[in-house]
Amino acid sequence: MLCPRTRSPGIRGLSRLEFSVAVVLVSVLIAVALPRLADSRVAARQVRLKMLMSTTQATANLFRLRCEAMPASPSGEPRCEHVLLQGQKVVGIHGWPAASADGIAIAVNSWGDTADIDWQPDRIEGVPALRARLKPTAVAGACEFIYAQAASPGAAPRIELLDASCP
Repeated sequence: MLCPRTRSPGIRGLSRLEFSVAVVLVSVLIAVALPRLADSRVAARQVRLKMLMSTTQATANLFRLRCEAMPASPSGEPRCEHVLLQGQKVVGIHGWPAASADGIAIAVNSWGDTADIDWQPDRIEGVPALRARLKPTAVAGACEFIYAQAASPGAAPRIELLDASCP
């Protein structure tokens, strides 16, 4: 004769039905949470790009202020071929950072870790420019903006967000 197993009074396991219900509930929660997680990653990239643009604008303004504080040349034009920012020598053109790896890119990189950014040379309306692109991820494409250096003395650089690049 077979004896039924006896259980200790306080210990109880899950039945197959209870386990199945738990698996279904967890699956539904995951299915609801994953799209929201992807949306939050895209939003975080958009915020990162806007912060990078703000940092670029502030860095260009700081360069300009330091340039104006330097002694002027005999013609009255500030001497700003190079300005030190955060201990980095930044190349300038027309009193603003140049759109180059040794210009605005090195100036922005001096403020912190920018390993997630690719700087690519470009031209806008014949003016040298630098395209700052967040490295693409599986969730979102490359978010980017363009820094076009000052076209002439007295002109300011252009910083433009490329909206279509960052969904």
